[in-house]
Amino acid sequence: MREAFAAELGAPDALDDVRFGGMTDLGIVRVGLAKVAREMTDAITNAILDRYLLHLQEALRGSSAYRVLTGAKEAIFAARGPDRAVGLGTGNIREGAALKLARGGLHELFDFGGFGCDAESRDEVLRRGAERGAERLGVGLESCEVLIVGDTPRDIEAAHAIGAACLAVATGASPLDELAASRPRFLVPSLDHPEAIAALSR
Repeated sequence: MREAFAAELGAPDALDDVRFGGMTDLGIVRVGLAKVAREMTDAITNAILDRYLLHLQEALRGSSAYRVLTGAKEAIFAARGPDRAVGLGTGNIREGAALKLARGGLHELFDFGGFGCDAESRDEVLRRGAERGAERLGVGLESCEVLIVGDTPRDIEAAHAIGAACLAVATGASPLDELAASRPRFLVPSLDHPEAIAALSR
């Protein structure tokens, strides 16, 4: 995203002090544009996001740091069931999410989702994903029990905002104590922790 701002606007420093964790791509673009005093129009937003996808493809091809979290696939399978829908809730725009997941062989494990192109607000992104899950099950969202898996305080807060439970996992930049302060229903150090699997399969 920083490279996209540099290429499109000549502003490589626009996002230097931004903590991306839990933000949506649209939210990141808005913050960056505000830093350079530019109005957030559809034209400039689309131009930045198009640049971002090009840089993301290149970064994913050359990244030695890319990894699939231990227990990620097992967690997804644990959450599956005949009366369940397992989707992706992410601040990434749909195309960016597909690129990131495809490298790790995870993309095909999600049939639907809520994405950063659906809304700028993370809670609205998760709400849209939950609605799509309910649609797949053929029921109303009000009759569903929604569990959000996240690794930032913003994920937990967004889950609270839509009336969902949250399984917080300390696999990102936020340590356990920071996640605990946002009061998730479940809190684990990793996706392969027995309490994570229990929460996902209950």
